[in-house]
Amino acid sequence: MVYLDYGWKILFVVMFFGLCIFVHELGHLLVALWRGLYVERFSVGFGKKIWGVTYRGVEYVVSWLPFGGYVALPQLDPSDQPRTAQGEILPVPSAASRALTAAAGPVANILFGFLLATFTWWYGVYEPAPATECTVWEVPQVLPLFKDGLKEGDTLAAVKGEPVSGPWEEVSKRLTLADQAVEVTVQRQGASTNLTYHPEPNPEYVAGLRPMDRIVEVNGAPLAQGWEELRESIVLNTDRLTLTVERADQGRQEVTYTPARNPATEGLGYPFFTVILPTEAATVLPGSAAAAAGFRRGDRLVRVNGLPIPDQGMFIDTVQASAGKPLEVTVLRDGREVLLSGVQARAEKEKGRTAYRIGIVLQGPKILGHPNPWVQCVDVVVRTQRVLASLVAPVRGKHSLVRVGHMTGPVGILGMIWYRITTEGIRGGLSIIILVTFSLAIFNLLPIPVLDGGHIMYAGIEVLIRRRLPARFIGIVQQTFAVLLISLMLYITFRDVLRLPKFWRAYSGSDEEETAPAAPATPAPAAPAAPAPSD
Repeated sequence: MVYLDYGWKILFVVMFFGLCIFVHELGHLLVALWRGLYVERFSVGFGKKIWGVTYRGVEYVVSWLPFGGYVALPQLDPSDQPRTAQGEILPVPSAASRALTAAAGPVANILFGFLLATFTWWYGVYEPAPATECTVWEVPQVLPLFKDGLKEGDTLAAVKGEPVSGPWEEVSKRLTLADQAVEVTVQRQGASTNLTYHPEPNPEYVAGLRPMDRIVEVNGAPLAQGWEELRESIVLNTDRLTLTVERADQGRQEVTYTPARNPATEGLGYPFFTVILPTEAATVLPGSAAAAAGFRRGDRLVRVNGLPIPDQGMFIDTVQASAGKPLEVTVLRDGREVLLSGVQARAEKEKGRTAYRIGIVLQGPKILGHPNPWVQCVDVVVRTQRVLASLVAPVRGKHSLVRVGHMTGPVGILGMIWYRITTEGIRGGLSIIILVTFSLAIFNLLPIPVLDGGHIMYAGIEVLIRRRLPARFIGIVQQTFAVLLISLMLYITFRDVLRLPKFWRAYSGSDEEETAPAAPATPAPAAPAAPAPSD
């Protein structure tokens, strides 16, 4: 059964991720043939040819690597004289023909996205449950930064001479702004090290955010989808942030601050405060203690050892503190409460310390929605615009913690698809595929040389100036941007590869499995997708 589970997921990822690129190239091919352009080859897949046939002068091949495909169109080359692979001179096509052929790939992606979105409109997709407010559960006074000699992975043994046990992220929550300098003892590679740590204030706490505040607006916009909407708005914020909160004794108040870099999320401005969030078991890992105790996907946690579960943090802390002793967990399943007895966490070694896990991935409650295709498309466009605005904000003199290194390339996208299939099944996988195909269209339409948008831009300039652009100039521009784009993709892919161990630990349940998944669209919270160019 495990092999079958892996098998269909691999097939889904390969097929649909490949389809996004294949459809793009098919769009180029069909319009190129319609406009009479010379097509050398159309390949399904990449790498060495398995099979091929030539029809009407076009070589159609199937290659070994089943990740999309490509189409060879030498007449899209903006140089003065296009040539075949054998050096034969080809006629220069009209600017309209080149622009239409270049635009056909992104348009094909959009049509493919609408086709899939039409299916999910009927089939349904998981969405955050509607929520017009988020209640704050905890606001740490200091930031859990790694500085003054403190390194990620250190185990705290003592703080101010008092014995403690746990990672810095948890221990730092107990520090206050009154601490000017703190003597800490850490365990590192079997040896003890004494450090003097200077706490830095958490801007959320300094601005006045407090437990039990009910956040109802962010930057003046009312909440509609609760925590997921709130955290994405904070991460993609491009200015000082204003949270509108309601307090039982003071009414509405505004909390204004500049988000700080969160070391737990690669320096993104992810919130340090936590909120009260009903939790569901999104995934029950095979062979885990949770599976043995009878947990099912979608179970909503209600009580543990008779105590109400206000949020994910309380449940995680209770599991960790159990040290392997049996727990009684009450869950809500199909409208009725079910008591699961003998839930016994298993000890695992993690970064030099012992962690106790039961083997579930938690997430906030979701509903089965049926957004129409246009709504799904507009959502991707709006989110892409916000991501791009966050990336260029520093250039415009605005504050943003989103950097190029936070972007996600093909490796990360494959991981995102896999994760969503695991946690939400086919519905989750299709929602990411729709995001990818729409994003691929938007990305390729950017007016950047070597992308489809660059070819459209060249054609437009030629129409305006009524002549071809100088070949030498175009050659320099093309090579420069090709090097820049390849370097960017290599850098993004390198960052994706660095994230793989953490992703695998989260997926396999050996790291942070009893916690909320990252923000949608990315392994890292709110990390924007940057599909590789298809041509």
